[in-house]
Amino acid sequence: MDDRADREALHDFRVAIRRLRSQLRAYRPQLETAVRAKDRKRLRAIQRATGAGREAEVGLEWLARQHGGLAPEHLAGLNWLSSVMLERRRKCAESLDSELRTSFRRTAQKLEERLALMRSEQNLLSEEPHVSFGRTLANQVEAHATDLLVTLGQVVSVEHTERLHEARIVAKRLRYLVEPIRAYAGEAQLVVKRTKKLQELLGDLNDVHVLMREIDQSFEGSMQQKAVRLRDCLRRADLERARREASVSEWAGLVELYGRLEEERRELLATLRDRWLAGDLDSLVARARDLAHELRVADRPH
Repeated sequence: MDDRADREALHDFRVAIRRLRSQLRAYRPQLETAVRAKDRKRLRAIQRATGAGREAEVGLEWLARQHGGLAPEHLAGLNWLSSVMLERRRKCAESLDSELRTSFRRTAQKLEERLALMRSEQNLLSEEPHVSFGRTLANQVEAHATDLLVTLGQVVSVEHTERLHEARIVAKRLRYLVEPIRAYAGEAQLVVKRTKKLQELLGDLNDVHVLMREIDQSFEGSMQQKAVRLRDCLRRADLERARREASVSEWAGLVELYGRLEEERRELLATLRDRWLAGDLDSLVARARDLAHELRVADRPH
């Protein structure tokens, strides 16, 4: 986050926070002496606070890809929406430069200290019965795989955006659980690979839904801004500029952009329906359950 020239810094930071929160959530009982509710709340708050900035970055990237294929009468809408997202990204960057950085560094330092202390205490009590990592991970993998199957199975309509969002989160958590062991368990690499593909598809769908909602809410803001500009022109008796302002509308461009997003959404949903819900999801869940079995077998005393 310290490199302002790194355009992926915010994305990488958010991924790191998600990975950390996912592990803390998965092993909550084992980490209860080191990780407090306040730590979890702070990490969640940081994650949410950076969401608007990342959504703006994704939106700007998508808008940049549309620019070359738009008709001249649609450019006003694209430029207006781009300006809104640029301002939002700027405000988020300012926020990151202040309290969020401080909050994260303070939370990370406290977590490191308490986790180190917990590790030292466990070494001193090494003769005490310990919880098996293999069995714990196996239970988590199986539970997340079942949750993913159930959640995606409930998606029967394009309007079920909340279910799709929930499934994306579960897919991320499953992937983050398995990634650390992919070099040590036979099924792990394949589970990670397939989960990543599903996660990317659901992520693309989420990005489309966010942008569609943004445009849907933009019409009122665009109208209000145009009214302010026209009023200012008239008050200055600048009738020529007022006429130009009145003749240009962002709405045609916003409608065109919305239509393109709707087309992308249909294509993504078709892939989800025809590929994942028609068999690939069942295969992924079966692989995850095989991995859980493999972990339990490896954990048995020899």
